[in-house]
Amino acid sequence: ANSRLLTLLGMGGLGKSRLSMQAAAIVLDDYPDGVWFVELAALADPQLVPQATASVLGVREEPGSPVVEALVRFVRDRKLLVVLDNCEHVVQACAELAKRLLQAGPQVRVLASSRDALRIAGEAIFQVAPLAAPGQAEQSVEALLANDAVRLFVDRAAAVQPAFRLTAKAASAVAEICRRLDGIPLALELAAARTRSMPIEAIAV
Repeated sequence: ANSRLLTLLGMGGLGKSRLSMQAAAIVLDDYPDGVWFVELAALADPQLVPQATASVLGVREEPGSPVVEALVRFVRDRKLLVVLDNCEHVVQACAELAKRLLQAGPQVRVLASSRDALRIAGEAIFQVAPLAAPGQAEQSVEALLANDAVRLFVDRAAAVQPAFRLTAKAASAVAEICRRLDGIPLALELAAARTRSMPIEAIAV
């Protein structure tokens, strides 16, 4: 609420995109002209960032005029949120676009997710951290199920292997997996998917 440009910053696999989508969903009613999610991960050419944004917003490029100018005109009198997801490989282009949009429309806000900051005036940074992994002292099933990293692993393992349960026998192996993967959500999900074909003790090795 206190910033018109917020960047969710962190390494890959932390869940920045999911966090962006969840945050956008929560504030959806605050933006009568919409919340727009621009996925940039597959974009190879930084020059296409404005075009990708225009495509999502349904803005048509006018002959003889750069598409960014059409975007500027579109947002000028609107109250909307633009989510720029996975900016790191086109970060300069994202920074330039965000600056133009924010200058054009006083009620425009931008939420970005990136491994690198956009580094423009007014940017607020939220550092996305990994989930806390269990400590060595946390060995009981009850203690481990109170840990975020363990809960994510158990939930995802049960999704691919419905019979999976965190038992006293499996507790130490699950805790070791979560510690070795440093609580990184994507890594935990990938490891949990292997429970379909491997015993939990083998995954922990």
